[in-house]
Amino acid sequence: MSCAVCGAARARGKLRKGDVEILECSACGLAFWTPAAEFRPGAVYDAAYFAGARVERGYDDYGHLESPLRLTFARRLARIPRPGAGARLLDVGAAYGFALDEARRAGWLASGLEISVPAARHASAIASGRVVVADAVAAPFASDCFDVVTLWDVLEHLPEPHAVVSEMARLLRPGGRLVLTTGDVGSLAARLSGARWHLYTIPEHLFFYTRRSLRALLEAHGFRVVSLRAEASTYTLGYLVERLRKTLLGRSARRPARWVGSGLRVPVNLFDVVTVQAVLGSAA
Repeated sequence: MSCAVCGAARARGKLRKGDVEILECSACGLAFWTPAAEFRPGAVYDAAYFAGARVERGYDDYGHLESPLRLTFARRLARIPRPGAGARLLDVGAAYGFALDEARRAGWLASGLEISVPAARHASAIASGRVVVADAVAAPFASDCFDVVTLWDVLEHLPEPHAVVSEMARLLRPGGRLVLTTGDVGSLAARLSGARWHLYTIPEHLFFYTRRSLRALLEAHGFRVVSLRAEASTYTLGYLVERLRKTLLGRSARRPARWVGSGLRVPVNLFDVVTVQAVLGSAA
């Protein structure tokens, strides 16, 4: 089986997560699993994914996480150089639109792309209709029309990594910047946690990247990585308990957990989520 990033035909068994075997590319370290032929990734992101305490996938209530998510997105956006007034930003995988609205508040001319119809409705209400429902490999925008494209914890969900990055390169102006966050399966936290790593969430996460595989993927489409580092994110204690229950214990709640978005907000950095900034072409 060929690696979806580097093309090497040297995959080996890494571990088992429940009844799913996760493989690892021996060349670039990308980890992945193979869904059944009838699996449709877009079908995962229904309303229950964003507000489903009784299901093991997704979130108990994504909307109640608005405050800590906005803090995280605002910090991330502040680290992106802006080319000037009127700079355009596209947020891919906009979810409920919190990052999109923070970009608008920071002065960007911001648009969003989201595959989930229920999530896009929420995002449109927050971001004044600047959200379109579409697949990340076929964005309904002209070429060379954005200065920045962001994918916040999105790349691991997408089944065609090269097609997605190629589309992002098409959308960006020369010298434009792609900024993304994703889990680092090569991190110490991931290696020590084994199958209990909190980002081995199936079926929503299809790929688990290493820093090496991320560089290989981006460079294949003309991007130059200018920054790659682990950064803290803000969560509530309630949300951390939710992640423990859903990802480590594999349990859904008996009743909706409306408290998950409340409580003490804490910065967390396990050094297993990386933020990558990459420039298209030779411009810095």
